[in-house]
Amino acid sequence: MYADKTVSCIGMCQSPMLMIEEGMEVLEKGQVLQVTADRPDLVESVRSWAAENGHNIEEEHLASGVTTFIVRKGTAPAAKAT
Repeated sequence: MYADKTVSCIGMCQSPMLMIEEGMEVLEKGQVLQVTADRPDLVESVRSWAAENGHNIEEEHLASGVTTFIVRKGTAPAAKAT
């Protein structure tokens, strides 16, 4: 799948989620961010971050210890009034 922007977090120790968030910020709703990560804790963080922020993980592949995500930018769901 085509990605409008890519972020590689392979071998990164400092601020990978910040890099991912900054990569997503420059995209318009509906555009695609490709993220590669080689740390299991970061993989879980990307899944949680996408769900919390209204983004859709369209693909997730694991090969040779590297997970590649294809994330489509969405909009965060509106908060429900209680």
